[in-house]
Amino acid sequence: LDAKIFSEIVRKLPENEVTIETDAKLNTTITCEKAKFNIPGQSGDDFTGLPAVEKNESITLTQFTLKEVIRQTIFSIAANENNKMMTGELFEVNGSLLKVVSLDGHRISIRKVELKENFGNIKVVVPGKTLSEVLKLLKDSEGEVEICPSRRHILFRIDNYTVISALLEGEFLDYKSALPKDKKTEVTVSTRTMIESVERVSLLITDRLKSPVRCVIGEDTVKLFCTTTMGRATDQISAEISGDQLEIGFNNKYLLDALRAAETDEVRLQLGGPISPMLVLPKEGDAFSFLVLPVRLRSEM
Repeated sequence: LDAKIFSEIVRKLPENEVTIETDAKLNTTITCEKAKFNIPGQSGDDFTGLPAVEKNESITLTQFTLKEVIRQTIFSIAANENNKMMTGELFEVNGSLLKVVSLDGHRISIRKVELKENFGNIKVVVPGKTLSEVLKLLKDSEGEVEICPSRRHILFRIDNYTVISALLEGEFLDYKSALPKDKKTEVTVSTRTMIESVERVSLLITDRLKSPVRCVIGEDTVKLFCTTTMGRATDQISAEISGDQLEIGFNNKYLLDALRAAETDEVRLQLGGPISPMLVLPKEGDAFSFLVLPVRLRSEM
């Protein structure tokens, strides 16, 4: 059956039993209460067969963990097809460490997970569209997900669902070279407080009126500014700061995406200077790393 019309019909039917009948010519009748649809069908023999996935190694994660991993990385894949590899996420296994990486040219998201077993070396790039569909099936539970990568395909087994997807072929970008090597300033701040402050000063930014959020990092405070033709907004929040004082600007959307994806009470912001990328990390460790490129600031009067 035509997938689009079939799903639309089912979505609009009453909450009751549905009957689906076909005749010898594959004409299909869908009935629910007083609603009735007649649509043409095609022979099931013409349906494209599922690809055979060689089950070499199977990685097991809880649904909760995989859901968190995808949610914390999928926001930074590229929306357009200009660079196909940027529309997917790198799943890289080295021994017992799984690293999931996404990037779009303006930011990088890295999520690390310690696995229960040693799997050697695996490196595949999974399409972002596939991960979006997988995300819809995952629950906040300890139920397990089986992930089976092969040379050209990847299989996700979640409860009674099996999702098979072709992998993206090509070389994933060298994200490691983009990660900052030096840390001159470190800011530890309440995630919620920082999000609310950025949201406030962003009220003057629209799709038509673009302007960076200017952050002045000083002694125990982060001052935020934004100026557009609509006016000027300022705010100030407390933070634990070590290292050099500096002034740096960010695209408000990219900054908010990274802060919201952290899903922790506090974050560490590591900066190497006013034109160096910023890393957003958990207060302890590096289970996630979100890199955000700065915006060059023009001097303000």
